[in-house]
Amino acid sequence: MNWWESTILGIVQGVTEWLPISSDGHLVLFEKLLGLSVAISFDVFLHLSSLLVIVIFFRKEILDFLKNLFGRPNTWPAEQNKWWQYLLISTLITGAIGLAFYPYIESYRNLSFTAYGFLLTSFMVLSSRWGKATRTIGYREAVLLGIVQGLAVLPGVSRSGLVLSLALLMGVYRKQAFDYTFFLAVPAIAAAFLLSVKDFVWQPIYLLGFAVTVAVGLATLSLLKKIVNNDKFYLFFVYTLALFFIIKFILL
Repeated sequence: MNWWESTILGIVQGVTEWLPISSDGHLVLFEKLLGLSVAISFDVFLHLSSLLVIVIFFRKEILDFLKNLFGRPNTWPAEQNKWWQYLLISTLITGAIGLAFYPYIESYRNLSFTAYGFLLTSFMVLSSRWGKATRTIGYREAVLLGIVQGLAVLPGVSRSGLVLSLALLMGVYRKQAFDYTFFLAVPAIAAAFLLSVKDFVWQPIYLLGFAVTVAVGLATLSLLKKIVNNDKFYLFFVYTLALFFIIKFILL
């Protein structure tokens, strides 16, 4: 891997990991169209950069969450006191689904399957338009959000797209939906890292991709937060739907 490949892949990861457009789906596209082969070790290292982005971006919320969990003075909202239970439920469900799919993931990494993954993401993101913000997250939401996050191991299926869209569609308040989506990403990304770390082989050039991914990721999350707050999140469906048609009717 050279410096420009590390930079390009860092930018792609920094954008697609957070926007509802599927990072895995874009990696499949880049591999097929540009001949860029993503080393497993580099992919593992980028998982660490994604975790760092969440910790930096949500540092205040994470600190308040931990203080509340251990009974320390905090500003964590009272209606979110059970979040640790909801996150545990969602994570266990995601883990069960992810482990079921894990042995077969490589067989799904093709353009045809990725196209339908983009189509599913499009429908889910568009559906968020009709959600009315009237409720907080509860046990039902935790179960359903855990299920859709589990499906995001498939290429073309966006984790943030499915989780955030379903939360908004179910009427969860926007800030809660946004925060819960990325709190829930922490154990999912950490698990993906642990499953792959045995294949990690260090190369100094990875540091460039790491730095690019963190910088671009922080900017992308800031942009996404503004888009969600302005009720424009559903518009991302146009992009993933376009990718479906491009792959299905031009590339295949």
